[in-house]
Amino acid sequence: MKQIFSLRRRVGWGRWLLLSAAGLMVLYLVAPPVLTAFARWLIRQDALAQADVVMALGGDARSLREREAAEFYRRGLARKVIVSGVPYAWGIHTGDTLKQYVLSLGVPEPDILVLRESWNTRREAIDLAELMRQHKWKSAILVTSPFHSRRALYTFRRLAGEFTFSSAPVPARPPEWQPERWWTRRGDAERTVREFLAWGNTLVGGFQ
Repeated sequence: MKQIFSLRRRVGWGRWLLLSAAGLMVLYLVAPPVLTAFARWLIRQDALAQADVVMALGGDARSLREREAAEFYRRGLARKVIVSGVPYAWGIHTGDTLKQYVLSLGVPEPDILVLRESWNTRREAIDLAELMRQHKWKSAILVTSPFHSRRALYTFRRLAGEFTFSSAPVPARPPEWQPERWWTRRGDAERTVREFLAWGNTLVGGFQ
């Protein structure tokens, strides 16, 4: 009787191990494309038409957003370039530094404007909307990082629905963030997880 019970237990364990191995195999095959698809969903790329302004959202340490915005200006897709910054130590303002960078890229100074209290995407949307009302502008191109592009567009449209916004993220090229196999790279994993958490905060009316 003990031998029969022991045999059944071994068969039970064997079946459990077999099912577990099969489940892990399915997860190994299915998880990568699913995780990549989630990351790609974060990207919003619109077909671009001429707009009144192009805005480079703040938060890009390498100024790729500002460079892309300046390129759109040179191509005639916008009449003004808006950069976004915050006060820093010793009287430095990051917006002024970014303005000088855009100026060095060939954009005339009168066509560069600075949003000076851009602590988060929500504040950028509110301040840009006010600026657009003052100048009677109707449309804007938003330039940001790919992983931030869908949430940024959602935020601007929600807070300033009377204007037309389109999304033109910086191309996702190495070594910058990429959606493919993002979980295998520490920096990309941090950005991706943080962005999904920020989406949750945005949807419940948070401050991002």
